Amino acid sequence: MQRSLAILMILSILLAACAPAATVVAPTSAPAEVVEPTAIPPTEMPEPTAVPPTEVPSAATLAPTATEAAPTEEAPTATIEPAATDAPPTAAPQPAALTPGDAAQGKTIWAAQACVGCHGASAEGGIGPKLAGTGLSFDQVLLQVRVGKASMPAFTTEQISDQQVAHIYAWLKSLAPPTPAPAPAAKKPNYPTGALLAMWQSINDMKVKSDFAKDLPERQAQDDAGRLAILKQFAGEAAGLAQAAVAQGNQAINEIPDENVRAVLRSTVDQANRVADLANQAQGKGSFGEAYSLAAAMVKISRLDAWPLATQAVRDAGVTGNVRVQVVNQAGRPIPNAFVTVLTAHTPVGVRTDAAGKATINGVAAVPALQVKAYNDGLVYHEVHVNLSPGSATADARIALPGPSARGQTPAVANAVVEPRAGAGNGTVTLRVTATDPQGASNLAEDQIFALNPALGQAFVLRSVGGDQYQTQVKLPNLGAGITTWYFFAVDHQCNTSGVLTANYAVQ
Repeated sequence: MQRSLAILMILSILLAACAPAATVVAPTSAPAEVVEPTAIPPTEMPEPTAVPPTEVPSAATLAPTATEAAPTEEAPTATIEPAATDAPPTAAPQPAALTPGDAAQGKTIWAAQACVGCHGASAEGGIGPKLAGTGLSFDQVLLQVRVGKASMPAFTTEQISDQQVAHIYAWLKSLAPPTPAPAPAAKKPNYPTGALLAMWQSINDMKVKSDFAKDLPERQAQDDAGRLAILKQFAGEAAGLAQAAVAQGNQAINEIPDENVRAVLRSTVDQANRVADLANQAQGKGSFGEAYSLAAAMVKISRLDAWPLATQAVRDAGVTGNVRVQVVNQAGRPIPNAFVTVLTAHTPVGVRTDAAGKATINGVAAVPALQVKAYNDGLVYHEVHVNLSPGSATADARIALPGPSARGQTPAVANAVVEPRAGAGNGTVTLRVTATDPQGASNLAEDQIFALNPALGQAFVLRSVGGDQYQTQVKLPNLGAGITTWYFFAVDHQCNTSGVLTANYAVQ
């Protein structure tokens, strides 16, 4: 009975408030609001710099698995020393070699559990999201199982083995995936995109391995030596994937004539080199505390720079699709004016839903498990993933936002400003906000502190400039005369959304 309950709880993880959900498909009518991503120069994009080659394990040796990254919390940049323990040092537990998941066994496990009541006998969805043909990777699901998030508990290998999860995952992958609706034919790139898409996948997998390096050691080992060994293992895998991304990115640069795309690719390669360098440094450290700060930096670069830039390169190269989304509450009623972001570039697309809770976003990067997130004032945010294949397609997503945040848990924003408050329509503005959290500033999700402008169709990520201050600079794209409104809000690692503040900019 305990074993059955454990497996049931694992599958329920995918329903958690901020757990990345599998591809969700719900028939929707065309929404009133259609937002084309505005061509705005990416903010805070690092200039390509020459980075010396790093000695990293080869990707072939490491045999990385294909993954799509899952949202994970930012780690503090300061070195964290592990708590003292009287237990003698132990060797890091070695993960058991997994055999390929068996879909037949997975189907049997699924049928024996009460999870069919939420997800359906064939994982077609119901109270819970549709899981059939999920675009999520096994590593992404496994990370959530082991780390947990908000109301989602973390589970040890004693509670459920990797192999058991692999069987269920194999069955879900064997089912028919959602079929994207046809869309008007788009002009396809007249150059090869194989290396470009391979680079995106390597960057995506690099991020997941960086997450493992940061999040798993303290959960899977009881002392410094064991934790350090686990961190080094995954840091090495991340380094190998970074090396693969650099090679693939350089190949794509040689194949793609568009100089704008090539510039984004060079920046992506630069960020992959930074992650590889940090991973190599981590492998050379003699204590877990020293290595941990490097792993946290790997995650931050992966989340805020490398991964978004790789996605932007795919979009800018013309490998795109469309997303239709509806945001509802737990009772299934539409939420109008909810905020929706899609990670399709270094600066995410950002829109608001119409009266029916719907929005359409065209021209997004056609990548596996594209992140679509929804937020509303004072609610727990949620996300789904849509699986867009290269070419013209439209994916439909339905996002149900969980109830209000627990009392005293909601982060707060204050002092939201756009500076200057007035000026030219093509001027540069600074967006600034104070963001705090009842549990400490380190608990804020740094990639989800937004100044969102629906008129521009963009959600600008504000970065820490010290203490509880966050800001970024934005070059405006020739706005017409009048008032534009920016909406500021923050999210913490328990997925609570703050209240929303507004600040205006007057185009003169």
